[in-house]
Amino acid sequence: MGLLSIGLAALLLQAAPAKGNPVRPPAPAGLSWEDSDALARTVARVERRLKSGRPASRETIVVSEKQLNSYVNLALAAKVPPALSGLRIRLDKDRLGATGLLDLDRVKSKVPPGAGAGLLAFLSGSVPVELRGRFSSAEGRGRVEVEEALVGGISLPPSLVAQIVAQSTRSEKRPEGFDILAPFPLPYTARRLRLEPGRALVDFFP
Repeated sequence: MGLLSIGLAALLLQAAPAKGNPVRPPAPAGLSWEDSDALARTVARVERRLKSGRPASRETIVVSEKQLNSYVNLALAAKVPPALSGLRIRLDKDRLGATGLLDLDRVKSKVPPGAGAGLLAFLSGSVPVELRGRFSSAEGRGRVEVEEALVGGISLPPSLVAQIVAQSTRSEKRPEGFDILAPFPLPYTARRLRLEPGRALVDFFP
């Protein structure tokens, strides 16, 4: 289920934070509202440009790992599935990693039958999840090559985790859920997304 973060990374970056100015709780360690707000302003600026008929950005936009994690966990907290908490995304050269805690009791009913489901039957409560994979993008589409997915220390095949993610991310707009193994469109007319240690660089179509 750690692979859920792949789907989230693609879906959450396309969503704007809720409007209004509610009282904001203190940010957890390693996160900050300042970093979250900085990325929110960047997203808002891109949206304004697109709505006015201009290119999203004429220059490469750089998003730091801390900005991304702060934005996902603070501004977009309500959009993260309730079974997943403490999501942390790690960026490296052409590689993506993520860790978090998964409430298995909330998702066991979504696990398809099979060997992986049998192993997970022995676990309960919140367990650590981890994902590692290689990311590539070109001409407006991105793709993740999953290399390892661990749930409570148990290695699961990517196909099984993909089924869990698809069932967990179903909605009216996306009745089939998000397919983490398939290429996906980059948000906001982005042409390419490059990953480097601690940051992501987003290039846009002119």
